Amino acid sequence: MTKGWATVALLTVAAIVIGAGLALTGGPGQARKERRDQQREDDLGALVGLVDCLAGTNRGQLPDRLAVTPQCDWQAALDDPLTGQPYRYEPTGPRSYRLCADFETPPPETRRPWGRDAKGCLGRQYAPSPQSGAAATIPYQE
Repeated sequence: MTKGWATVALLTVAAIVIGAGLALTGGPGQARKERRDQQREDDLGALVGLVDCLAGTNRGQLPDRLAVTPQCDWQAALDDPLTGQPYRYEPTGPRSYRLCADFETPPPETRRPWGRDAKGCLGRQYAPSPQSGAAATIPYQE
């Protein structure tokens, strides 16, 4: 009889520990959201390269919109792979712009200069190098 109660108690404790672990980590659903958001961040990073290329081929002027051209044939996704909605590109000045996506998770508590803000946007500034003419994209926060 004692052995039966010990087994039930052990199974109860194990269930509580597993439940608490899932509650703390968010479980498989949270992991999927984080993977999809990582893909969005990677896509926005690739779009920074596309913007640099487009500006470089247009005498340093930022493009009005994002588009792949023969000179700038980047393998960058222009649309969110989950929703199919286009990523947002917003020029904010002559050499500054934002790239935005609809993320499923909040940004990290400590925001790095290259990280996304609470609205899901990366702020960047296009800065061509005077020596080589090559672009250097730097973080830009409004």
